[in-house]
Amino acid sequence: MNRIINKSLCASIAVATGLMAASCGNDNFNLFPTDSMQIETYLTNDEEVQNVLLDNYYYLRTVSQNLIYINSLATDEAYDWQKNNSNDHISLNLSTWNATLGLTDEVWSDSYKIINRSNNVLEHLSQVSEQNRSRYEGEALFFRAYAYFNLVRLFGAVPLTTSVVTNYASLYDYDRSPVDKVYAQIDADVARAVELLPQQIKNASETGRATSIAALALQGKALLTQGDYSGAESALKRIIDFSQANPDLLGLEDDPSQIYASDNAIGKEVIFAAQFNNGSTVINNPLMKATIPAGVPQSQPSYVYPDGTASTIKTSVGNSTLLMTWELFNALRADKADKRYQQLSYNGIYDNGSLSRQTDEVDTTPEGYAYMPITLKYYDFANQGLTTDRSSNDNIIFRYADVLLEYAEVLNSTGRADEALAYLNQVRRRAGVADVAGTEQLALAIENERLLELNFEGHRWFDLVRTGRITSVMEAHFAHRTQGLSATLQVSDNGLTVENEQSVSGTPVKWKWSGQQTAVLFPIPYSQIQLNPNWQQNDLY
Repeated sequence: MNRIINKSLCASIAVATGLMAASCGNDNFNLFPTDSMQIETYLTNDEEVQNVLLDNYYYLRTVSQNLIYINSLATDEAYDWQKNNSNDHISLNLSTWNATLGLTDEVWSDSYKIINRSNNVLEHLSQVSEQNRSRYEGEALFFRAYAYFNLVRLFGAVPLTTSVVTNYASLYDYDRSPVDKVYAQIDADVARAVELLPQQIKNASETGRATSIAALALQGKALLTQGDYSGAESALKRIIDFSQANPDLLGLEDDPSQIYASDNAIGKEVIFAAQFNNGSTVINNPLMKATIPAGVPQSQPSYVYPDGTASTIKTSVGNSTLLMTWELFNALRADKADKRYQQLSYNGIYDNGSLSRQTDEVDTTPEGYAYMPITLKYYDFANQGLTTDRSSNDNIIFRYADVLLEYAEVLNSTGRADEALAYLNQVRRRAGVADVAGTEQLALAIENERLLELNFEGHRWFDLVRTGRITSVMEAHFAHRTQGLSATLQVSDNGLTVENEQSVSGTPVKWKWSGQQTAVLFPIPYSQIQLNPNWQQNDLY
C-alpha cells in the first residue's frame, strides 16, 4: 500500500527538529508537561499547522509501542527472556518495577508532547483556512483525548493542560488534576472530535489519519472504562451501524493474518493505527525484533513456512523482549482449528542453553530443547528478501473486532447476555471456532476472547484493571508451572523458581497488589517527582 502519510510525517519531523534546535537550551523542559518546540515565529498557515499536527503521528509510534510492552509484559501475555538483561522489560514481567521505569517515563513524556502540539494547533486555528479548520481542530482534540486517556489509566491523577505553556517557570506550579476532571476533559474533547472529523479518508495520500469512526472508538472505550455503559453503547453502536451500512469500508477481515499484513495496511478492520513503512523512507517497527527470540544456534530461521521453506531472517536479529508466554500459546492452541493459532503464532525456534521435557504444555526437539512460542502479528512476511528484521506491520490501536467485543461486554453488563452472545460469536466465527452457546460466565468468556483476539495489541493490562480482575489473574499466572519447562525458561516466563524440568511446582514471585486494596496504577515517573516535590507519589511506590 502506498504510505504517503509517512512521507508527510517525515517532513513534519524535520520541521519539528529544526524548531527544537532553535528553542530554549534547558533540556529539563522536556521533563515537564510540554516540550521545547518554539512556535513564536511558526504556525502561521495551513502547512505549518498541519506539520505540527502530523508530528503527533510520529509520537503515536513510540507511545503505542510502549503501551504494547506494558500491557503484555505486565500481564500473562508476554515475557522478556532474561538473558538479554533488559531491566525495564524484566521488571515489568516480574512485577518489580518502580518509579524509575523507563517505558512509563517515555509514555509520560511523549504523551505530553502530543498534548502540547495539539494545544498549539488549537490555539492557532485562526491561521488555518476555513476549508481545513474544522478537521485540524478535530484531529488535535482527538490526539489530546487519546494522550490523556492513556495517562489517566496508567497514572491516575495527572497534570491537565489545555493551553500552550508559554511561561516555563509556571510548570513548577502544576498539580495533578483529579481523575474525574481528566476524564471530563477527555469526554469533552472526543465528543467534539466526533462532530468535526470526517467519517472516512477519501484521499489515498492521507490514509491512516484520524476519522470520526476512530474518535467514536476512543469515546466508546473511554466511557466503558468509566462504567458509563449507556454512553459506551451509543458510541460503539454507531460504529457497528456504519460497518453494516459500509461493509467494504469497515468490518472483519476473512482471515486474521490479513489484519496485520504490511501489504494490507489500514485494511477494512483497522480503525486507527500507528503506521510504519519499509519503502524509500525506512520507518521500521521494532516490535518484530522484540518478538523473535535470539535462540542458539542463531543461524536458525526465525520462521519456516508450511511448505518447508526457511525464512532468510535468522534468530540472530531477535532481542527477545516481547515473547509469548506458554500459557497464552496453549490457550491459543486449545482449539487447533483456531485461525489465530494457525496464522498468528509460531512454535519453531529453540535454544540449546537448557533442557526441557516434552509435555502437553511444552514441545521440544529430540535433544530436549524447548520450542519458544512467538506472536506473528509484527512479523513482516513481505520483507523476506531483506534478511533482516525490518517490519512495516502497524501498531493497531483500534479495530473492529475490539469494538464488537466491547459492545458484547456492554450488553452483558446491562443484563442483555443473549444479545451479547451474537457479537462475541461474530469474532469467534471469523476465527473458525465454535460459538459460545450459553450465557453462564459470559463475562469471563468475553475476557478470554479479548485475550485470544487482541493479545500483543496493548489491551490486556487495561482490560484486567477495568474489570477488577487483574490481581486474581496475575496471582494465578505467577503460580502456574508450565510442566516440563526448564528452570531457566520458567523463571523468564513468569518468575516461578523451579529446580529443573522435572519439577511439578515451584516458588512464585509476589504480585505487587497481592493483599492490597489500593488502586492499580503505575508510579509517577521519578523525574517528575524530583521536579515537583509537592506531588504525592502513587501508593506502593
